[in-house]
Amino acid sequence: MKNQIAENVDRIMSIDFPRRGVIDTIYPLARERHGEPLAMHAAELLKSRVKQGDIVLIATGWLDRPHVSLNVAETDGPPGAAALARALHLGLGAIPVLLVEEELIVHMTVLMHAVGLRVLSVDEACAAGRSQAALHACAVVALPKDWHVAAALAQDMIDRYPIGAFVAIEKGGANEYGEIHTSRGANTTAALGKGDAVREVCAAAGVATVGIGDGGNEIGMGSIAEPLRGVLRHGDDCGCGCGGGTVPAGATDSLVAATVSNWGAYAVAACLAGLKGEPSLAHSPDREQRLLHACTQIGLIDGVTGLVEPTADGLSLETQLSFVTLLAAAVGTGVAVQGWEGERRASDMLTETADARIRNRNG
Repeated sequence: MKNQIAENVDRIMSIDFPRRGVIDTIYPLARERHGEPLAMHAAELLKSRVKQGDIVLIATGWLDRPHVSLNVAETDGPPGAAALARALHLGLGAIPVLLVEEELIVHMTVLMHAVGLRVLSVDEACAAGRSQAALHACAVVALPKDWHVAAALAQDMIDRYPIGAFVAIEKGGANEYGEIHTSRGANTTAALGKGDAVREVCAAAGVATVGIGDGGNEIGMGSIAEPLRGVLRHGDDCGCGCGGGTVPAGATDSLVAATVSNWGAYAVAACLAGLKGEPSLAHSPDREQRLLHACTQIGLIDGVTGLVEPTADGLSLETQLSFVTLLAAAVGTGVAVQGWEGERRASDMLTETADARIRNRNG
């Protein structure tokens, strides 16, 4: 059952609906690295390492038009972070701490409220986890744009709190020269919080790390950097003059490559729901609609179209809702599983018969 869920979830999250031509390159490389379905690999890692009351650091957000304004960010990333934070909180008892640029604190706060988690300070969120009265809390913290300050923030968090995992979702990764680029090769280093600095500190402390991305330039893609550089446009040469390409240098313990980064986060939540036997942990169409409409209210743009609308990466609201519905079906929501019992038993018998024939043929 777990293997079926894992394969189905990965199939769904890696369909190249926008015909971008990138996921068909990235996904096989990540799959080869892990040797198993990617979303389930990440979900199992998180389930094994995150304990009740642990903080999970989740870095997201991309100020991807800094040449115009530092107040422009996209709809891919923050919704996925919100949905996965909810699943980790309700499923594992984690305290999510969202790391975003100072400019995105208000935006991320609105999205966390849209999935039902109350934004408080880190200490208050931890206290809420110990409260006898129900209060589902998280925190949103500014991710410094200076590498050393970001590393100091991470070390302080590790010194003060139990950190179960670090997750990056559609967060720009630094190449070997410390430069961060969009998939188009534009240098956005100065504008972005340094998630890689947090990743490095967490990795050095033995904290589990997960990277989720869709373009090959996000934190975690350094796990497959060598083959990726030669096949991605701008992979070897970004064109900005830094001397490197768009592919990050740093690796994560688990890498999830999806058609849309939000989808990768939703896929991990779905696999966590499957592992826990709790379908309610999976993202839902209702929450997706709330999240994307909230994105329009706070001015996030679709990173492809540049429009303020309830879409992500050029894919319509209807497509996003359909994707979430299919993911939920992969873990049993809306599926009358009992009605297929006879067919499944017959299929299992055919498989066993075929296996027996192969064994006999091979002596």
